[in-house]
Amino acid sequence: MSVRRLIVEVDLEGLNVAEFCRQHGVSTWLFYQLRRRYQAEGETGLESRSRAPKRVANRTPAWIEDVIVAERKRLEEEGWDAGAATIAFRLPHLLPAGIAPPSEATIWRVLSRRGFVIPQPKKAPQHSYRSFSAERVNECWQLDDTDWHLADGTSVRILNIIDDCSRVAVASQALATCTTAGAVETFLTAANSWGLPARFLSDNAKAFRYGLTEAVTALGIEAGHSRPYHPQTCGKVERFHQTLKKWLAQQPPPASLTELQTQLDRFCHLYNHERPHRSLDRRRPIQAFTQTPKAGPRNRPLGQPTTTHRLRVTGGSIHIGKRYQISVGAEHNGQTATVIITGTACHIFIAGKLTRQHTLNPQHRSQPLYPRRGNPGTLKPQP
Repeated sequence: MSVRRLIVEVDLEGLNVAEFCRQHGVSTWLFYQLRRRYQAEGETGLESRSRAPKRVANRTPAWIEDVIVAERKRLEEEGWDAGAATIAFRLPHLLPAGIAPPSEATIWRVLSRRGFVIPQPKKAPQHSYRSFSAERVNECWQLDDTDWHLADGTSVRILNIIDDCSRVAVASQALATCTTAGAVETFLTAANSWGLPARFLSDNAKAFRYGLTEAVTALGIEAGHSRPYHPQTCGKVERFHQTLKKWLAQQPPPASLTELQTQLDRFCHLYNHERPHRSLDRRRPIQAFTQTPKAGPRNRPLGQPTTTHRLRVTGGSIHIGKRYQISVGAEHNGQTATVIITGTACHIFIAGKLTRQHTLNPQHRSQPLYPRRGNPGTLKPQP
């Protein structure tokens, strides 16, 4: 600033301007420019000014930046991930035809310039974890429960089950408490829609490690459990919890389990059919599920169809339409049974426990509990 002050205060009479500029290391252009600025602006004219061009030819137009910001706000309001990668995937559908969308890096710079990205170095991962995924659909399901609250503050549980390969959310069930019966029922209902998996992976919760394992092992499904205090083993479903809760936080607080279940059903549809998944190269989970080879329990061919029925026990029997009448015992009257039929193999679950495992006889409608008449105390149930 001392040189600039000298330039504007020096007397031009008898001054060799070129020699003066050489001595002070400035150009003659700057010499006269500073004097003109000083006469017009006063002290402000002595301050340094940016040399950046007033107009950048390849800069993203302001209206495209507005579209980026609007999409960012919309995704945040709906409770979805709103990073630059997600916006870059959706942006081509928001711009007019023929307009090339900016890159992911450009979108990130726009969001940073507009104040939407706040640096948080502490959130940077401290370790690099190797990710493992199943190679086929239904090769492995990951399941876990997490907590949530109703509008009145009541604490409830949400049981989530996802396919390890395709990331499809096969089930998201609202429960008052996560019991063995609830876990088995949710698992079997999901299997009715998506097929039986070859195995499942969970933590060491009692409902999973003992009750669910005992129930589904009869169906040829293997059980796997993470070691204690190591949630990374079930990292996919743990990450799913975060996505689900972020979305639920933007919805009206549910007044009951029924309202919460309605929200969960809507989320699963959006998650499976509309939301692109980063780990699937921005494919939707339902696309990966339909395009990937399937697996299933090792003790049965994939070609055998599996059907699930939820029926009430009456007269000691379960009536599957007009096709079968399967006896289970009068002590189960009034209870709801879940029946899994694959080919002629029949498994009946009541209250989360395998009540009867039976091979159906297609030649007869009645499937008795005992092979012949007599005192039940002296007879053994037939398989």
